[in-house]
Amino acid sequence: MKCPSGKRAYPTKERAEEVLIETKIKFRYPLETGPVNVYECQDCGDYHLTSQGEVSEVLKSDKIKKEIEREREARHWERKRW
Repeated sequence: MKCPSGKRAYPTKERAEEVLIETKIKFRYPLETGPVNVYECQDCGDYHLTSQGEVSEVLKSDKIKKEIEREREARHWERKRW
């Protein structure tokens, strides 16, 4: 089922948070910009990313911040290799 909003929908909060982290890595958004959190949609019941509101506690986690930086660095060097 598609969301009437036209936004990408994720079936669980955990999956949406994984995509949120991946988005921060891939597009190199600073912590406070781009998508910053996830929410449960009133229309479809799935989860969406949002750039509005508070930064997710997941993104504030020191462990996740380090993971994002490590993955960004690894991808940087992988691109340089070719």
